[in-house]
Amino acid sequence: MGVSKKALKANSYKLTKNSLKRCGFDRWRWVFNAVNATSGEERCFFIEIAVLNPALNSDRVVFYEAQSENIKSADLQAALAGNIDLAGEENKAVPSYCCVCSGILGRNPRRLTRYIPACEFSFKKNGLNIKSDACMFDENSLSGVQEVTRADCRTLLQGTRSDVGKMEWNLKYEKIFDSAPVSSKKSFSWYASGIKTQFSGRVIFDGDEFLISPYNSFGYADKAWGSEMPFPFLHISSSRMTSIFTGKIMLDSAFALESDLDGKVVVLSKFGDKEFSFGPKKKIKKYESSWRCVRSPSNSGGEELHWSVSINSKKYILDVDVFSSVNELIIKDYDLPQGEGALLKIVSGASATGEIRLYRQIYKALELIQHAKIVSAVAEYGVKDSIDE
Repeated sequence: MGVSKKALKANSYKLTKNSLKRCGFDRWRWVFNAVNATSGEERCFFIEIAVLNPALNSDRVVFYEAQSENIKSADLQAALAGNIDLAGEENKAVPSYCCVCSGILGRNPRRLTRYIPACEFSFKKNGLNIKSDACMFDENSLSGVQEVTRADCRTLLQGTRSDVGKMEWNLKYEKIFDSAPVSSKKSFSWYASGIKTQFSGRVIFDGDEFLISPYNSFGYADKAWGSEMPFPFLHISSSRMTSIFTGKIMLDSAFALESDLDGKVVVLSKFGDKEFSFGPKKKIKKYESSWRCVRSPSNSGGEELHWSVSINSKKYILDVDVFSSVNELIIKDYDLPQGEGALLKIVSGASATGEIRLYRQIYKALELIQHAKIVSAVAEYGVKDSIDE
């Protein structure tokens, strides 16, 4: 699929205006499945790059708490335990850095996170063309090496946001189905640049080689930017669905949904040759949405998270229900652009299973026009968490 000028503009670096340079974030992410070259086991991987307030401290990494050079040993131990209120009000700072986060999801999930000063991050204006540390990102390829050592994790904050390990990747990708960006109050935008994306290439994770083929990668790509982040936060997406009507795999179908700053859910979906999208500037603009994410016992004896979403317009109803084992989820920390002594903490996984149903409303009756089983869904839930408490 060719990349249009509008798509290039939407996917380009956004922190060029003075206001966003000093209070803004820009984040891209890619998710895809791969197969272990030796065992044949299928695993899911993710890669993210984010930039936060680059004009504030371009030559050094700054978290919400400014890092003092004279931190006591007891304070450092408290910081690594998650209590990062180290130096009092006078030492608080607004975060500023570039961050690359990559990892493996599902069984024994792990995330590798590295931070670099914004001055070491480079971009070109037309479309996605970014270089950060040993990683390169563009409109159809991703390459990089990311290693986090035990020594790295002993540094302030790094140990609370990363596991130890090494990941290398060399990938090509093609976006099969995308959607125009969705904005919320002009302070948050979400661009599902590849609701269905095909990847190829290989990943080496801690010495194990994984191979990626286009039709079995079940990939996803998106980006978000602005001066605010939505919370509570919701995201679900999948391009791996099987029709319950026919029992066949739905090769040309995918969906993604995400909450905006008002808590309303935006839905982008395609079933075969038909799109059913709910949101601003979409065909279906007037609708109601509700959702929840709850923890409950699973049939296997453990615990799981259950996401349930309902969209209701005058003509259509869309219901999504997915479940994921708690043991297959990781927590990602995102600093808020404005600081505020808080993080957006997102529980994230990519092995959720469930169902999606689409109904057509005919007077007081409902006609079920699409019903599919979902597997390998990306499912996320996030809340604002105060650092100071």
